[in-house]
Amino acid sequence: MTEVSVVICCYTEDRWADLTASVASVAAQTEVPAELIVVVDHNPALLQRATEAFTGDAVRVIGNDRTAGLSGARNSGYLAAKGEIVAFLDDDAAADPWWLAETLAPYGDPDVAAVGGRAIPVWPGAAAPPWLPPELHWIVGCGYTGQPVEPAEVRNIMGCAMSFRREHLERLGGFAESVGRTAALPLGCEETELCIRLRQRVLGAKVLLLPHATVRHRVSDDRTRRRYVRQRSWAEGLSKAAVSRLVGAQDALSTERSYLRSVLPKAVFRELRGGNPAGALSVFVATAAAGAGYVRGRARTPVTELDAVPAYTVDIADGPSTWDGEADVLVRSGGVVLGAARRSEEISTLAGSLSDQVRDRPPRPPVLPRVSVVLATAGKPSDVRRCVASVLATGYPDLEVLVVDNVPAGPREELLALAAADDRVRCLHEPVPGASRARNLGAREATGTVLAFTDDDTVVDPAWPAELVAELAQPGTSCVTGLVAPLCLDTPAQVWFEAFGGFGKGYRRQVFTEDPRNLLSPGRFGSGNNMAWHRDAFLALGGFDERLGPGRRTHSGEDLDLYLRLVRSGGRIVYTPHALVRHEHRATEADLLRQLRGYGTGLAALYLLHARRRGGLRELAAALPRGLPALFGRRPAEASASPFPRRLVIAQVRGTLSGPLALVRERTR
Repeated sequence: MTEVSVVICCYTEDRWADLTASVASVAAQTEVPAELIVVVDHNPALLQRATEAFTGDAVRVIGNDRTAGLSGARNSGYLAAKGEIVAFLDDDAAADPWWLAETLAPYGDPDVAAVGGRAIPVWPGAAAPPWLPPELHWIVGCGYTGQPVEPAEVRNIMGCAMSFRREHLERLGGFAESVGRTAALPLGCEETELCIRLRQRVLGAKVLLLPHATVRHRVSDDRTRRRYVRQRSWAEGLSKAAVSRLVGAQDALSTERSYLRSVLPKAVFRELRGGNPAGALSVFVATAAAGAGYVRGRARTPVTELDAVPAYTVDIADGPSTWDGEADVLVRSGGVVLGAARRSEEISTLAGSLSDQVRDRPPRPPVLPRVSVVLATAGKPSDVRRCVASVLATGYPDLEVLVVDNVPAGPREELLALAAADDRVRCLHEPVPGASRARNLGAREATGTVLAFTDDDTVVDPAWPAELVAELAQPGTSCVTGLVAPLCLDTPAQVWFEAFGGFGKGYRRQVFTEDPRNLLSPGRFGSGNNMAWHRDAFLALGGFDERLGPGRRTHSGEDLDLYLRLVRSGGRIVYTPHALVRHEHRATEADLLRQLRGYGTGLAALYLLHARRRGGLRELAAALPRGLPALFGRRPAEASASPFPRRLVIAQVRGTLSGPLALVRERTR
C-alpha cells in the first residue's frame, strides 16, 4: 500500500480556527495517512501553540527552517516527510473525507507524478459576490470555470489541495523559493512552476486534475473586496513573469493564452447579457492588472540575464536520451561520468570518450575500508536531513556519518532525532563557530580510516564513497576531490554562479603534486564540499586551519589552504569526475554576492598565511606575474564577454581587499 504524508503549512494565529478544522479533516479521511506534518512558517508563538495542541502519534509540528514564505515551508514539509506521496493542504482548507483516497488512486500508474483536486469556495456570505464571476474564482484560490470537469491531464494543479511523488520533489529540489506567497505579498505560482519543471525534466510525467477530490476552501471577507481582486491579479502577473524566467514563457503562459482567448470572452458576454456589467468589468480589471503586473515583472531585470535552464543527469546506458532546447545535462554511462551537454545532439560526441574514461578510472579495492563522512552544519536541519539521506542511500557497506552541529546552543533536537533514527549517524556538538573547528572535531571522533567531507547543502551520488575509496587506494594518494555539479539552475543567481566558474573542475581525472603554477589557483585541486582523505594524512597536517573558513571572519579558504599544505609536504591530490555530488547554489543575488566576497576574503587570508611559511613569500612573488589572471578562475579575454554581471567580480575583489584585516582580527580574537 502506498504511504502518504500530508503537509499543512501555516503562518498566522489569525487562522487558528481554520487550521484546527484542516487538521481535523485529515484525521477524518477514509484513507488514513501515514503522518500529518504541520509546518509553521517563522512564527515562534504559533509554533509553540501548534506543538501543544496537535503533537501526537499521527501529527508532527515543525518549524520552517528554510526561506520565509509558502515555498520554503512546503519544502521543509516534504523534506521531513517519509511517505512515498506527499500531499499538501492549505491551512484554511478542510478536506472532504474522500479527498485523500481519490488523490491516491491514480498513483497506480507509475507515470503519474502529481495529482491535484478541486477547491470549493466557502464564502463569508450566502454566495459569491455578484460582481465576481466564477471564471475569476482562481483569485480566491478556488476552482474556476475553465478547469476540466472530468479527470484530465493539465499543465499544473492548484496549491491548496495537491500531491506529488516524493522522489520527484527530491530530484527537482522542491518548490522554487524565489517565487510564491509570503505573509506580506499575495504572490503565487510556485506550484505552477514546479509542475512545469516536472514535465520538462521527467520524461512522460503526468500531472492530473481530479475534480472529485474536493476540499472546502474558506474565503475570508477581505478577499471578497474589489481591491483584493486588483492586488491579487497584479501579483499574479508578477508571479507569471518570475515563472517565465525560470521555465520559459512558452510553457509558463500556455494555459493563460487559451484562458484569455476562449474562457474570458464568454464570461464577459454572459455577464453583459445577464444584466451584470459589474461582473464583466471585473474580468476587464483582473485581466488588465495581471497583464500590467506581467509587463512590470519582465521589465524589472533584463531577460537575457535571467534565463534559467534545467539541470539533470542522463545515463546513455539506459538508452538514447533527447530533450528540447538548452539544458545543463550531466552525461554518464553507468558509473562513468563523460561530461556535460547543453543540447541532446552533443551526447554522441561525449559517448566517443567512454573507453578513455573507463581506462582512466581505477578499480575498486577488494576490501572496502570504513568511511566516516563528516558533515559540519550551522544551517537548516532540512538540508542536513536531505544530505544525510543521500549518503545513507549510497549503500556503502561500512559507513558512519558524523553530523557536527556548529551552533552555540546545540545540538538541536532535529539533528539528535536524525541520529536516533539510524545507528550509522552520530550527532556531535561544537559550540564555537567555525566550520574548520567543527570538521576537525568530526575527524578526531571518526572511527573510519577514510574521512569524507561534504556540505549540508549537497546531495551525493550513490557511487560517491566507493569512487573516492577507489582513488585513495592508489599508491601515494593522500586526498581525493570530486565533481560538484549544480543541483538546480532555477534562479539567475544560480545560473550566474555556474557561469562564473561554479565548483566544477572538469570531466577528466587529474593528478596534482607540488607545482608553483598551481599556487595562485589552488581551486584547481577541487572543492571542500567533495573531498576525502586518508585519516592519518589529514591528522598529520593538523587538519583545517581554524582561523579560516565559514563561521570565522575570513569566511573561506580552509580547504584550499589544506591542499597547498599537502602538496608542499610532498603529498598527492587526485581529482576524479566520477565521485559526484550535486550542490544547491545560492538562490538570490544578495546571497551570491556575500558568498563571493567571502571567497575573496578567504583567498587573501590563506595567501598571507602561506607567505609566513618558510619560502612561501618567495614562491608567491615568483608565481604572481603568471598566476594573477587565474586568481579568480577566468582569463582576462573571457571577462568582457562573461554571461554574468561584473558586480560578481567586483564583490570578490572587495572581499580580497578586506582579507588582511579579517585575518588580523581573527588572529587577535
